[in-house]
Amino acid sequence: MNFISRNAKRIGIDAAGYLLIILAGLTGWLPGPGGIPLFIAGLGLLSINNKWAKDLREYVLDHGGKILKIIFPKHQVAQWAYDIVALALFAVAAYLGWRHAAIWQVSLAASAFILATFVSLMNRDRLASMRARKKKK
Repeated sequence: MNFISRNAKRIGIDAAGYLLIILAGLTGWLPGPGGIPLFIAGLGLLSINNKWAKDLREYVLDHGGKILKIIFPKHQVAQWAYDIVALALFAVAAYLGWRHAAIWQVSLAASAFILATFVSLMNRDRLASMRARKKKK
């Protein structure tokens, strides 16, 4: 009993962190970011009291941007291919959204739109250039 009363805050923070990570796995299939924000929040809570979570969080923060450079290379053929894929996804999203016969089609249209938006913003560093233009104003 004495152990629990002394460590109640730590136990509560760790329980909330594990709960958020479990919820991230359960909501990962949803359109949009899914469980990624929940996973990051859970890892952030766990990193308060656990060295392994702190090390993992620091590794992800240090090396997370390198994944975008691997997925979206500066090669012109790859950039054009991603632009074509984004346009095709926008077309599929528009067609399924217009047709909207079943709920799965509407969900697929929303997922395709979100994915196409992500691909078009990350390709050719469009998001970074938009941020730079916004800072100039």
